[in-house]
Amino acid sequence: MKRRDVLKAVSAAAVTGFGPRARAETWPTRPIRLISPYAPGGIVDIIARLLGDELGRTLGQPFVVDARPGAGGNIGTAFVARAHGDPYTLLLGASGPLAIIMALYPEIGYDPQRDFAPISLLAATPLVLVVSSASGLNTVQDLTRRLKESAQPVPYGSAGIGTPQHLAGELFKQKTGLEATHISYKGGAPAVLAVLSGEVVYAFENLALVDQHIKSRRLTALAVTSPARTAQLPEVPTMIESGVPSFEARGWYGLLAPSGIAPEVVHRLSVETMAAARRPKVQQVIASFGSEIVADGPESFANLIESERRKWAAIVKTANITLKG
Repeated sequence: MKRRDVLKAVSAAAVTGFGPRARAETWPTRPIRLISPYAPGGIVDIIARLLGDELGRTLGQPFVVDARPGAGGNIGTAFVARAHGDPYTLLLGASGPLAIIMALYPEIGYDPQRDFAPISLLAATPLVLVVSSASGLNTVQDLTRRLKESAQPVPYGSAGIGTPQHLAGELFKQKTGLEATHISYKGGAPAVLAVLSGEVVYAFENLALVDQHIKSRRLTALAVTSPARTAQLPEVPTMIESGVPSFEARGWYGLLAPSGIAPEVVHRLSVETMAAARRPKVQQVIASFGSEIVADGPESFANLIESERRKWAAIVKTANITLKG
């Protein structure tokens, strides 16, 4: 490098607080912004604040959770993607913006493989296939029978086009060869209300949203979409146990940094994040979402993102799903 280029690089590092990899030895030296791409109060926000508290203590700098919701999580995710090389801007990412959106909108403006450095997966939560308890349906077999015998396609609800809930519904149709009409709602809560009122017959939804209704016996849980039963609903079978082969559909959440940060920072973040995920307080909260302990580092998280991207892209293509419906 020419002398003036070296001086420019040193100057840039002094202004931004990041740059040459040697700075990884002292990182962090100031507060870290943790972007939550969803509205406060949901799973992503809860995990972000919980993890931020833990990492703030172990790394010696506060983690400031910055909620940037909108466009199904894509606004906040894109914000971090543009922060190339900045170890002070992190993302609590989710499966929708990281694995599904590319199949629906290839020009989203970021590439999960190119623009992020995965740190660690934190939670993988099952969806629950639910119906109104007034429906008279008690098993997945009952539901498939209803779909087969109905003169018109049965309606099912989801939290919106392209959400994991929607694609779980499409996967169900593809696995069973049955027809159903998708009704899109503006979030999981309205979709659950639609099931309760009988506006739609069924929905795949997050355990956190349906658990209280299951306990009050207003909703019946027919199956969970994880490979194994969840401890929160031990009596509820999996979709696979219910006769739908190879059915797995989970929302997942993890910590990522923008690409271009020092490998030493990635390693330190990964070690501290996995340690935080194994603390009793964190385990308790994550378990309440129906997730087992899944934190296992950058390589496994990167492999998951890629495998999920390929899986959902094939389902989107088969169902001919677009963002317009």
